[in-house]
Amino acid sequence: LNVTPEMRLFHEEQFGPVLPITTFSDIEEIHAAIKRSWNGQQAAIFTSDASGEIAAPLVDRLSTVVGRININVQCGRSPDVFPFSGRRSSAMGTMSVSEALRGFSVETVVAYSASNEVSAKVAAGVDSKSSFLAPL
Repeated sequence: LNVTPEMRLFHEEQFGPVLPITTFSDIEEIHAAIKRSWNGQQAAIFTSDASGEIAAPLVDRLSTVVGRININVQCGRSPDVFPFSGRRSSAMGTMSVSEALRGFSVETVVAYSASNEVSAKVAAGVDSKSSFLAPL
């Protein structure tokens, strides 16, 4: 259940059928792990804190290093439901001039299940507290 930094699985980007799960004690520990990684496809945040106090700082830090942030939902395949995006060594290739220009933009999907009442409340809290999701 708890994948640790000593394990090879912790450092390699997974495409299934393995689901690595890691627990952290505070946001600084998460931030340190993110800074050490070259992967940047998706991250999942699981919380019941509807205020946004817990998830919003994570969304803010993850928004520049992963292409999709999932709130109370597992990482999903793209582009089945949402557009595919990635950062760092994940999805950095370009296939055309328009794709190359997209490399200069920051596209991130924050996903949650609207039919799950707790997730919808958490998303509303994150929306009200996150700097990344602030209107331009």
